[in-house]
Amino acid sequence: MCNGGVARGDALQVVAGQGAAQDYITTGYNRRNWGAKYRGIPVMVEHWRAALAGTALAGLLCGPAAAQGFGMGSEWYIKGFGGATFPQDDDFDIGTRSGGGGSLDTGLNYDTGYVLGVAAGVNLTPNVGVELEYAYRNADADMEETDFTAKTESNAFMVNALYKFTPLGVTGAWQPYVGGGLGTADLNIEDVDLPGGDFESDYTFAYQVIGGVGYAVNPNLSLVGELRFFGIDDQDFENDNLSFKTTYHTMDLLFGATYSF
Repeated sequence: MCNGGVARGDALQVVAGQGAAQDYITTGYNRRNWGAKYRGIPVMVEHWRAALAGTALAGLLCGPAAAQGFGMGSEWYIKGFGGATFPQDDDFDIGTRSGGGGSLDTGLNYDTGYVLGVAAGVNLTPNVGVELEYAYRNADADMEETDFTAKTESNAFMVNALYKFTPLGVTGAWQPYVGGGLGTADLNIEDVDLPGGDFESDYTFAYQVIGGVGYAVNPNLSLVGELRFFGIDDQDFENDNLSFKTTYHTMDLLFGATYSF
């Protein structure tokens, strides 16, 4: 219907209406029947009304195809996003790297932090997309059973797969989606007043689960909102004197935009 079926059908009605009205009026002239002539004009008006209504309906129905949902202006797109991260508190034992001297039962109680990230993706089908992503997370934390505070930073490099549902709404601009990602990430614990200085970790396996919705502002630009669960399991930390093992799990509330090429 969005290929012009509605408009073509109404156009045929208009042409047929014009022809019928013209024949009727011409016959009226030939017969000098002015009353029949003026009765034929309302018929033409009704056909024009039908044509205008059909044109408006075609524009309404074809509008969603122009929007195409978020990230669907073409195959390739880029995305920028940011928002709040809510790291989950975690308990662990911290001890000396040599293994002597005992250990301290402590943990990290996190404050709300922030996330910034960028991604580049490709739509393999109208519903399936794949993207490469970098995300930076930052949050302050307190160490349990101590007076120490710390700043945590994480860098994550992920490969995400997204499934985009059929667009919703009168104009088809709203498009929910779900997905998941696998990749690698690190976590650094800095500005902590413990013997040996800051704690660093190696990059290790990371994963995430994604749910969100996109709103197509136009065929190229879309706004997105997401809720994510991000996780790093069994990460080893150490500084010059101390070491421990812990996890890093967060819930992220994100907002951003995508631009399709």
